[in-house]
Order: sequence, then C-alpha cells, then structure tokens
Amino acid sequence: MGASLQTLFLVALTLSVAACGNGSSNSANSSYPAPFDQAKGEGALTSEALVMTYPTGSNTASTAAATTGLDAFYNQLICNGLTQTQCAANVANLNTAQFGNFDLTADPIGSNPLGIKTVDAVKIDYTAINVDKSAVTVSGGIVIPEIAPASIKGVVLYFHGTTVQRTNVPSNFTLPANFSTYTDGILMAAILASQGYVVVMPDYIGLGDDTTHPHPYVAYPQQDAQSGLAMLKAARSFLASSYHIKRTLPLYITGYSEGGAYALEAAHLMQRNPRYRSALNVKLREAAPISGFFDLSGTGLPYLFDNISQTNNNWFSLDPTVSALSKPYLSAYLVLSFANYSGIAPTDILASNFYNCPSQATQCGSSGNLDGLYFTATQSAGYDTTVAFLTYAIATQTGWSTTNNAVTPLLTPTYADALMQQDMANPLYQQLVDADTYPFVPRFPVTLVSLAQDSVVTRKNSDVAFAYFTGKNPHGPYNEDLVTNSDFLAEGIASAGPIDHTTELPFLTVLILSEFNATHLVWHPQRPAK
Repeated sequence: MGASLQTLFLVALTLSVAACGNGSSNSANSSYPAPFDQAKGEGALTSEALVMTYPTGSNTASTAAATTGLDAFYNQLICNGLTQTQCAANVANLNTAQFGNFDLTADPIGSNPLGIKTVDAVKIDYTAINVDKSAVTVSGGIVIPEIAPASIKGVVLYFHGTTVQRTNVPSNFTLPANFSTYTDGILMAAILASQGYVVVMPDYIGLGDDTTHPHPYVAYPQQDAQSGLAMLKAARSFLASSYHIKRTLPLYITGYSEGGAYALEAAHLMQRNPRYRSALNVKLREAAPISGFFDLSGTGLPYLFDNISQTNNNWFSLDPTVSALSKPYLSAYLVLSFANYSGIAPTDILASNFYNCPSQATQCGSSGNLDGLYFTATQSAGYDTTVAFLTYAIATQTGWSTTNNAVTPLLTPTYADALMQQDMANPLYQQLVDADTYPFVPRFPVTLVSLAQDSVVTRKNSDVAFAYFTGKNPHGPYNEDLVTNSDFLAEGIASAGPIDHTTELPFLTVLILSEFNATHLVWHPQRPAK
C-alpha cells in the first residue's frame, strides 16, 4: 500500500537521525576513504550530447506541426494491443491510492503540476572502475525537466534491468511514437522527469558505449552500484555547468530487476561511507528497488536448481513455463560474466554441450561458443530475444527441458554439486554469497516493490530482504509493496493477460513516483495559500 501517515512520520524521524549522523565534522569524515578513485579519474565527465528534447504534451493538430509527446507515448504504451475496455481498466487502476492517484484522464504528464513543457534527454560518457580495478569509459542517460533549478524535486539514480543487447540501454533514447520498441530512458522521462525529477541512468560496464568488456552481471553488485554512483558524480558536474543545478539535491535510488539489487547496494555504499554525500552533493532520502535479485545465494540458486512447474511452484511464479524458459539465458549470463572476471575457464563451470554452440548457430560468432553469443558477436535489433531462444535451444541438447528445468545439466557435475551443497570453498558460490545485497540494516527508508507473482525474478527475494530488515529493526521505515498482477493487463503472445516481470515496469514506475513524492512531501510540505 502507499505510505501511510505513520510511515511518513517514521521516514521523517529516520531521516532526521540520519541527517544528524551525516552532519559529522570534516575530521570524522576524514576517517572514511575517498569514495572515488581520483587518480584514475573515476566519475570524470568525458563527453556530453543532447540527444533530443521531449515535449511533455502532444500537439494533435492535423498539420505538419503535430507532435507526439510523453503523455501520448505513455498512454499508448500501457494500452498497446489491448481492447478499449482493457485499456480503461489499466487507466482506472493507476488512479488509486497505491499509485498516487495517477489520473491519466487529467493528463498528469502533459498538464503536470509544475508546468514542465519539455524534458531534455542527454547522453554522457564518464569514467568508471571495473571489477579488475581498471578505468573504463562508459555511458549513461540523463533526463532533465526544463524548469527553474530551484523547482527540481530531486535526483533519481535508476539502474536498468537485464539485457545482452548493448543498444537496449537508457542512453539510447527512443522517439515517443516508438512505444512498442522503447528503452527505459523515455519511460523515466515520461513518469519521473515530467514530475520534476532529474533522472540519472547508467548503461553499465560492458553495455552502451563500452563494447570491449564483458558486462559484470549480477555477481558484482558493488562494482555496478559504484559505477552508477560514479555516473551521478559526472552528472552533477554536467548539471552544474549546463543547467545551473548546483544546490544540494535530495537523492532517490531505484532500479528494476538486475538493477534492483544495484539500487539497494548503491544506497548501502552511501550509508557505509558518508563522504559520498559531499562528493555527490546529495542527501539520500529513499531507496525503492523493483523486483530485484537481492538474495542470489539463498533464493536465486535454489530457484535455479528447482524443477518448477504448475504443481511444484514454491516461488510465486505466475507462469512456471516462463520461469523455465528464462533459466538458460540468465544462468549462462551469470556464469560467463563470472568466468571472465575470475579467470576460471567457462568449461570448468558450464557443460561443454551447453557452452559450445552447434556449428549451424552463426549467431555465436567466430568463437562458436556462448562467450561469443553474449559478448563479442555482431548484434542486431531484437538481440536479447535471439540470445534467449538460442540458449534455450542449446540447453535442450543437455537433457534440460521446460519440464525438467533444474539447471543441473547445464553445469559440470563439480560445480553443480558445489552450488547445491552451498560449498563456501567453491569460488562461484563464494562470489554469489558476497553478491547478496540485503544483509545489512538500512538507516534510510526502503520500499521493496514487486509483483505478487513474478515468473523471472521470484518475489521471495523481496520477502527475504524485508524479513531481514524488519527482524533487525522492527520499527524501521521499511515497506514491502506487492502489486496484484491482475490489476493491470499487457499484450501477450496469444492474448492480453496479467502483467508479469517483463511487462511490469511501465506500471510500477508510477508506484515509485508515488513513493518518492510522499517522501518529498515530508521534507518539503506544501504551504497553504495566503
């Protein structure tokens, strides 16, 4: 449910205490390490480019001047492939307390309360530090509402979901008319920037402009979170010089799927080291990750090794067949990334008849293996779908199937046994334990957002994290916000159906907006008109 009055008071109290702690003297802060590696230029802005300017509202005049704004983009997005009745139900269910009464019939995007007419979409390159401690140039997107700097509500740091396709990243801003092939950049512009937030969105190491490194996928949340904070540092420099946004800003952190874990980790990094606050000129207000894999070792591995089905569904999966189909794609990505950065041969971990592509599978490139498919082969539009289908097809050659979907046949016996037995002497298992992002006690508000049923990232991740937080601090400002899948419908292969992991983001981002607005009001209450 949305933030209650009691929750808002808890938020205010917790943040007040945190503010007192963050107000430590310079001598106290000096005991903490510098949050960024200045010698390697971490967080340095290396390039910037205005990609496009989005109008928030649409001009529907039947002339050459007609434009599609962010409002029309969003309306078309949530109704794509639906009947008029189904579309109306989606619109009605956004106009509820849980979603901040986001009333699309009143055009909250085009006729937003702050009078924002346009949102700038900017791409930057900056310096981040990779797993091996080397400096790399990576990219990211920023969306900036065109209002007075004093009217900016805050900055949102957003971490995107899983992709192999390097162009499927926030900085690859899409046109409003392309609602069926959009990237996250325009969605964040429509929902968050139109309401007064600057949104900073890293593309990640190994994605976007960085075509030379494997993406450190899920097993390296600290490095991915740190690269996002480094982008925020570069963004603050850009915003100060190009938009005169120089004041200390409230910081809200969110992320989706893979990025949900990085969002929680980024907030944890800031809690552990108060020097981030001054380096970034921000005050952390809330973290609200969406459907994140917070518990790789305790939830993720048992999920992968379980033969999930309609009759064996302990994971709150909406569609166990979708759960099964996603396992080869996700587990291969995790292992390949780990193998590249650990120096362990991928064939020590993956079964050879899974790692090596069939000779006719030209998508794997010259290497003829999954490393080529994921990291070096030529990519084209729809590449994520290509990878998902091909890994599924190759997996079936190992004895794996959708009805026998434990990942055991995809791995060597040595690694399969070690992971199932939770062997801390096994380097991959040890890395996954280190990658669990929930075992700490947040001193900031946290809202864990997920669907009640999720077929790709089991909701148990949020359950585990929420239970841990409340167990350690029963009165902490923590919420677990579960959304009923059938509240919203999305286009499916055969027909429309309840939203699931891959179709939730357009709706759950509105819930995130409601959460951030509620926290914003605690610190900036509206004054009655005189």
